[in-house]
Amino acid sequence: MRILLITTVYPSPQSPNKGAFNARMVEALSRDNEIRVVCPVPWTTTALRRGPAAPPGACRHSAGRVDASYPSYFYTPKVLRQWYGHFMWWSIRNALRSIASDFMPDVVMGYWAHPDSEAAVRFARALAVPSVVMVGGTDVLVLAGDKGRRRRIDRVLDQADAVVTVSQDIRRTLVRRRISSGKLHVVYRGVDAGRFHAGDRAAAREALRVPADARALLWVGHMVAVKGVDVLVEACGVLRERTPFHLYLVGDGPMRPELERRCRALGLEKHVTFVGYVRHSDLADWYRAVDVTVLPSRSEGVPNVLLESIASGTPFVASRVGGVPEIADPLIDRLVQADDPDALAEGIAQALTARSRIARRFVPVSIDAAATELIEVLQHVVNARRSVAARTPEWAIAGGMHP
Repeated sequence: MRILLITTVYPSPQSPNKGAFNARMVEALSRDNEIRVVCPVPWTTTALRRGPAAPPGACRHSAGRVDASYPSYFYTPKVLRQWYGHFMWWSIRNALRSIASDFMPDVVMGYWAHPDSEAAVRFARALAVPSVVMVGGTDVLVLAGDKGRRRRIDRVLDQADAVVTVSQDIRRTLVRRRISSGKLHVVYRGVDAGRFHAGDRAAAREALRVPADARALLWVGHMVAVKGVDVLVEACGVLRERTPFHLYLVGDGPMRPELERRCRALGLEKHVTFVGYVRHSDLADWYRAVDVTVLPSRSEGVPNVLLESIASGTPFVASRVGGVPEIADPLIDRLVQADDPDALAEGIAQALTARSRIARRFVPVSIDAAATELIEVLQHVVNARRSVAARTPEWAIAGGMHP
């Protein structure tokens, strides 16, 4: 099968850590299928500016069996967001047409409901091939808070041949928003079991210079409000009075300066380490080295961070949001109310003293298993479209009535 993926959530030369989970999915899909990736890059990414002579899509990259293109995406920052799908389409349509001239896909897939999937669905309709939209959580839960953008998102989901969600919670949300249940498919993200697995904690701590006797906490992610890392810092101010601990913040983002100031104000300099970005390939030791992973997000689908933590044998404390309860084990993990530093501090304190050796009720699937489930969805819509085409009279096709 030939698959064209359109997504801004994918590693690029300028942002090599972005969308690592999509890169792993693409790699798994490429083993038995042909796949191309179009990753629109915001025009505001100054590192990509190549001068006026560079045509759209001039920046390309090949990794193994996968060819990726990075056309510039022009839009109006922070305003007219409901029109971002139009802006993306007009920005990348020439690059898409160029790709389709020598790579005619059987299906076009979009990851991230808007604007990525609006462009994907539009291009699929232009090619008369089916479209599949994958949603991750924030794109349909948080962005939809804007009524204008929600209408655009729901229209895209309604027009797609299939919608893949990463949790039952998101599926239920979309059903309430009157997206046809028949086109909704739940496919949990897979984990690289060869990398994320239980291992020698002492060796991991030595490699990362984490003290052998530390009560170590880990947060991993992009430092933005929806991830609740500000709530975690406040909880640490409460926790400091209750028990020894050290928090390692792995990641970066626009909130980092504010978080560093707040840590100083709370006197947490000796309790919190800002590690910065870590390559995804190096994250496994961090999960193995700590006692507890913490993710106090305000909104989530099913977070990769928690799936990887589970696979690495590390319990977690997280907000009771989105699909998190679907993967939590009540005898191992702790779920707390979002935006509540006191409840978070209590959950962390309990997790640091708990010692459970029971088997988990939920174990993440492998990347290959998740890719197989996704292929089944893609193949279903391709077969359905071919079946309809086979039953369409030639006079209808000639008259432009082909679906």
